[in-house]
Amino acid sequence: MSRYLKIGLFVTITGIASVLYLMQTSESFGAGSTYTIHAYIDDATGLLEDSNVKLAGVTVGRLSGIDLEGDRARLTLEIFEDVEIRDDAVIAKATESMLGTASVTIDPGSPRGALLSDGGVVTTVVQQASVSDAIASAEDLATGAAALVEEINRVLLDDGTIEAIREIVNVARDTATSTSLLLEQNLLLARAAMESVDRVTTRFDEASVGQLESVQAILENTVSLTERLDRLVAENSGGIGEGIDEVRTSLASLQVAIDATRASAEDIQRLTGYVEEGSGNLGRLIQEEDLYENVLSVTEKAESFIDSTIGLGVQVGFRSEYLIQQAATKDNFVLRLTPRTPDKYYELGVVNTPNWLAKTTITERTVSGTGVTAESSKTTETVRSDDLRLNLQLARVWGPLTLRAGVMESTAGVGLDLAPIDRVSVSAEAFDFGADNGVYLRGYGTLFPFFDPDSNNPAEWLYFSGGVDDILGVYSRDYFFGAGVRFTDEDLRGIIGFVPIR
Repeated sequence: MSRYLKIGLFVTITGIASVLYLMQTSESFGAGSTYTIHAYIDDATGLLEDSNVKLAGVTVGRLSGIDLEGDRARLTLEIFEDVEIRDDAVIAKATESMLGTASVTIDPGSPRGALLSDGGVVTTVVQQASVSDAIASAEDLATGAAALVEEINRVLLDDGTIEAIREIVNVARDTATSTSLLLEQNLLLARAAMESVDRVTTRFDEASVGQLESVQAILENTVSLTERLDRLVAENSGGIGEGIDEVRTSLASLQVAIDATRASAEDIQRLTGYVEEGSGNLGRLIQEEDLYENVLSVTEKAESFIDSTIGLGVQVGFRSEYLIQQAATKDNFVLRLTPRTPDKYYELGVVNTPNWLAKTTITERTVSGTGVTAESSKTTETVRSDDLRLNLQLARVWGPLTLRAGVMESTAGVGLDLAPIDRVSVSAEAFDFGADNGVYLRGYGTLFPFFDPDSNNPAEWLYFSGGVDDILGVYSRDYFFGAGVRFTDEDLRGIIGFVPIR
């Protein structure tokens, strides 16, 4: 093999290798490092792989893949590493030419959005109006224009329409002719006036006699102008007459309205006279004092009945207390009647009391003559049976202080309630004054966290209590805590409202 042949073969192989290398690396040549993001679009028509992705008209990547995923197309975009895309970015597809080719543009998103990493997904994709949409809109416009032209042709072919147009043209021609004549007359008047002024000026320059003749000519021209103005006014007297007729019609309508108002005033005056004379039902009602007093009495009685019936509120309540030492409960059912005025209320109910057992031990000492002391003891038990007892109380309220009296657990008793702060009250009760060992005393506090008996929310009917039962130990001192509910019952209110309370 000759030297020149070897050189030629080397150059050929080197060239082919260089071309292949450039073809393989041309796609990424000069692009630098990239990262991949994805987007989903309903219609990828017109998009081509390896097409550029632009931001503000500048290429920031390329469309590396278009794949079908489900019923949507997934776009794979390779974005330059120095371009930051955020999770609120917007990708748009826009048609660029009549051939249907489309391009991809991207809005990187706001600074508040999180940066997308490699493999991230842009959720917002929009499709801008395409050329096909514009063509379809143009076709719709052309169709509408054709329909309009057809409608105009149909109208023009109608005999009545053509006749109306002919009349309009005739009126316009007559108006133009009249205007032209009037303008010509005005021009003639103006020319005559200018000629008169010129003649006056010339004659004033020539001599005083000539000036007098010019003045006479001006007067004559003025008379002529006045005559022509009179003719012009006479020609337009029809429009002026129509205006006068309209004013006359308006004055006639105004006169009719004035007559109707005067008749109404006379009717009112006549009715007032009947009332002052005591004629008719209304006049007798106003003039007769006895009838007025009877109507007023009936009204006051009806108002009193409505106040006593509707103004009486009914609250139903239930409270259960747990006695700690006796491990038993005391249950109270309460029916509270609240009159219209908030300074009092009435309360009745029943309470079941547990078996209370009180033990008393008495020790006796006996001293014999020899000085020996002997002791003996005996125990007495007081049992209070578990039965239903009646509560019937009348209460009067003075601000934060409430005084109660009546029947408490089937015995006479009194009670006192004090509300030092909102939603908290302290109570004391004394009853069973005939007990052997003293008076039955109770002291307790009540918490109303969000109490509202008129509410429709059952949670707002709830309240809590706790305190000391039988403080003096007449039967057995004990401590208790409990909870209760109390709410307004509108159904019972309508029935109990007829019971005479006051």
